Amino acid sequence: MLRLGNGWKRELTRFLDKAIIVDTDIASAFAKIERLNLLLCLFSNHSIYITPRIFEELSVSLDYGYTFPLDVFESFDIVYPSEGESKFYKEMLVGNKSLGKGELEAISICKNRGYMFSSMDFAALQFAVSMNIDVLDLQSILRALWRSGIKSKDEVKMIIREIEDKDNTSISDSHSIVE
Repeated sequence: MLRLGNGWKRELTRFLDKAIIVDTDIASAFAKIERLNLLLCLFSNHSIYITPRIFEELSVSLDYGYTFPLDVFESFDIVYPSEGESKFYKEMLVGNKSLGKGELEAISICKNRGYMFSSMDFAALQFAVSMNIDVLDLQSILRALWRSGIKSKDEVKMIIREIEDKDNTSISDSHSIVE
């Protein structure tokens, strides 16, 4: 898992040489606070994708009158799994009931193509790490926003509060993000 410590520039550069698939939770959290532009800015030299299953998961919110998924669809391209990746996804789906379809499809593509996987789901991140996939959690993204100079520490604190409020979630170790 990418943890931005003292050698954060070197670590972030190493990881940013890869395309990234963002899970439903990361995409929806930034879309709900209308800040997908922060992900696009932070990863401006890299491709950011969602998968067809993540697209489907986000589309459910449209049925309930939410429009934030439209911003995600406009901001990120869909990466489609190959035949082999689809087969691997189906194998993982049978053997893993604790992760969602979007997460498993993303992991199957990341594993095959060497992409990074970004999620707020600890179990999904741990599973990806067990598959030797580089991962990026929400805390590291938020930390990178201020360490890169895109946002100040105070602005990141405000973003944390917005995500917690609009996504109805609690961000673990939020106090350590801006230390």
